[in-house]
Amino acid sequence: MSLYKVEYKRTKPVAPSKVRKLEEIKEYLKKHKYLIFVDINGVTAPVLHESRRLLKEDGSILKVIKNTLMRIAIEEVKEEKPGIENIESFLKGQNAAIFTNKNPFEIQLFLNKNKIPRAAKAGDIATKDIVIPAGNTNFSPGPILSLFNRLKIPVKIQEGSIWVSKDTVVAKTGEKISAELADLLGKLGIKPIEVGLNVKVIYLDGKVVKAEEVNIDPDYYREMFSTAVREALNLSINSGYPTSETIEDIIRKAHLEALSLAINAMLITKDTAEYVLGKVYREAMALYEILKSKNPDLFQ
Repeated sequence: MSLYKVEYKRTKPVAPSKVRKLEEIKEYLKKHKYLIFVDINGVTAPVLHESRRLLKEDGSILKVIKNTLMRIAIEEVKEEKPGIENIESFLKGQNAAIFTNKNPFEIQLFLNKNKIPRAAKAGDIATKDIVIPAGNTNFSPGPILSLFNRLKIPVKIQEGSIWVSKDTVVAKTGEKISAELADLLGKLGIKPIEVGLNVKVIYLDGKVVKAEEVNIDPDYYREMFSTAVREALNLSINSGYPTSETIEDIIRKAHLEALSLAINAMLITKDTAEYVLGKVYREAMALYEILKSKNPDLFQ
């Protein structure tokens, strides 16, 4: 009889539901050109649901997938998706995947623009200045009045209810929200915290790109293009280089310069006669006043 007992490790069968899920993810990866990972840490179920709905309208698919399952799917499609394995190092924390054929930078702008408001909780950081607007709160005078006072919100009693006297900033961007303020905001129905899906990384054209490398501020680029257009128009007009956009301004500028030259040269034409005679008259009157001041007896 052997002194050693040999133990064989049995592999637990994979649940059919997980196999189906894996095949579904692989199919999404194959059918869609781009893959975007978003951080969903702290994102509530309603926010995820609304984000999924908005993305679906645009033809994109949002799925919350466990990192382990995603790694397996990526390993199994990497032959068809060169470079996609480089995205595995970003599979940390809580993530969701967006499968899309739409320009991923447009998706990123879309997500940045479509933040979803939620109620504030104690300890939240204000994502923008929080303002309690002036007007009727519909609260009857009572213990809640002291809460307004502690938060230094000017109020008055009018028509049997509490009114906020003026728009009041109760928290500035970046400030922590206290439990008392969160409680009052909730009672007022104000949802000041903007929550959304923050892009972590994008897979496109065989490359993995971090979100911060392609974070675009539309307002910055809009202003940059506006400035470029203004400067190009000015250059075209001032250099006399005609284009369909500047030809009218160039002709108008040339006309004004020619008119000014003719007037200063005392050249009388049907366009300059009125201005030249006016100029002569003003100069004559100025000379008259000088002579009169020096020799008043001559003009008695």
